[in-house]
Amino acid sequence: MKIAFSKLYTVKNSGHVFRSEKFEEALKILIRGSVVSRRDVVEPARPSKKDLELAHTRPWVEKNLRFKFTRIDSTKAELEITPAVALAHLMNVGGTIKAAELALESGLGVNCGGGAHHAFSDHGEGFCLLNDIAVAVKKLLKAKKIRRAVIIDLDAHQGNGTASIFKKDRNVFTFSMHNGEIYPEEKEKSSLDIKLRPGTGDGGYLALLRRNLSAALNAARADLAVYVAGADVYRGDLLGGLNLTMSGIKKRDALVLAECFRRKLPVAVVLSGGYAKKIKDTSRIHANTIRTADSEWRIANRGRGAMSVGL
Repeated sequence: MKIAFSKLYTVKNSGHVFRSEKFEEALKILIRGSVVSRRDVVEPARPSKKDLELAHTRPWVEKNLRFKFTRIDSTKAELEITPAVALAHLMNVGGTIKAAELALESGLGVNCGGGAHHAFSDHGEGFCLLNDIAVAVKKLLKAKKIRRAVIIDLDAHQGNGTASIFKKDRNVFTFSMHNGEIYPEEKEKSSLDIKLRPGTGDGGYLALLRRNLSAALNAARADLAVYVAGADVYRGDLLGGLNLTMSGIKKRDALVLAECFRRKLPVAVVLSGGYAKKIKDTSRIHANTIRTADSEWRIANRGRGAMSVGL
């Protein structure tokens, strides 16, 4: 299995709750476990200005490409936007574009990063500067490689930026299942929002997911799914407010991926949030998601002959 990742994703940001090194640590776990080798890691291309302007306003794109941010921009995004931080976000966009393109080729694409679902068209929010999900989907729609897409957002926080960008786009179905009592305070309207109570655990969560995932996929009639597999649903997370175990998160991932593959729906996986007290827990959850994606893809394609998996 090949995975999109760049060392530029990793930016040391001492004291901040968002630890970007979690993505690199997840990749190391996969390499140590022989799920992938170093030669399977694909460096994504930096997105073009035209790509970014598919989902973002020209002034905001210019700021991101020239690293010309104001103090207000950093305040809105809730992080200090240095050139290294801005470059990391640009490269994550490239990783999700690559994941989406290769998902169409093999059925599964993975970005070992991405999922910046709080980024709006004209500003950043919630540690997110550029909405890699929206850019990737809009690029494929414009190229007519897909007709419709579904975004399955299972981060603990609502994908408000993604919902805002696609609110008038009938070709994109946004499904967000999130803690209804945490950030963002003002929610956007997704195609389907499932608001969870704080403390929701494995049983209640998985029951709601089973009930609503099929409805979302039926309504979406999509050619591509982007799975936003946030790790912040974990019971040890500092921000998510939910109570899923690591086993429960594995079942969540398997449920989503198996259902998509059963429908022969290509999936691009992005990792999004995760703020556990111990960064190794977040990294392990991200690695488990990728391992589960690989496993479910292989099960779905058993007997169909050899095919490379994702990126």
